[in-house]
Amino acid sequence: MAQGYGAARSPFVVVSLLVLLSACVAARTPSNLARTTATEAGTPLMAAAASGDLERVRGLAESGHPLNALTERGTPLMAAVRAGRDRVAWYLLTQGADPDLASANGETPLMAASAAGRLRLVQLLLSAGADVNARDRAGYTPVVRAAEQGQVSVVKTLVSAGANVNVQPGGESLLMKIVGQGDLLMAEMLLAAGADVHFRAADGGTALQRARALGYPDLDMLLIQAGARD
Repeated sequence: MAQGYGAARSPFVVVSLLVLLSACVAARTPSNLARTTATEAGTPLMAAAASGDLERVRGLAESGHPLNALTERGTPLMAAVRAGRDRVAWYLLTQGADPDLASANGETPLMAASAAGRLRLVQLLLSAGADVNARDRAGYTPVVRAAEQGQVSVVKTLVSAGANVNVQPGGESLLMKIVGQGDLLMAEMLLAAGADVHFRAADGGTALQRARALGYPDLDMLLIQAGARD
């Protein structure tokens, strides 16, 4: 009987311990990880992050300054990314900064890093779980930002992380945008990653038509070889 009673108590004991452990974990969750809205002037972490002053960033974070404060210029993490402050960005992410908290126009830190060609920051943000296919208010994604700026290494990294190359910001495909810029290497990369060579914009235009209209014979040939038709 005693053995049976002990066995019956076990599930209760386990559940009680789990509840207690959850409460302890919750109690240890830093209050400065909550999402808040603030002004840049009232967020000293913004200037510290942008300047790359890791010790000041650490001191402010440890004293309770919000890591996920969203200002008119984004978050402290965004400030670090825009300024190319790798060590500060790494510290903020390890302390719980949200890698996907976007600025007013929907721009995420990964988009900013991608457009600027900051490969190490791109890799860091991706390893922290940043959304590789996040969209801003105009429909732009990190890979669109990188491709338009000719950031080959960044595009490769984003594609490897699962970036969708068949996005249509503004109603035209990324491939069409790149063809319009005359970027043969980037077009080759997008096609290798599965870009739709047959996509038609709302006006019926295709990447092949754009290449011909702009006088890009190498791109014309590339698209034909990829299966494009008149």
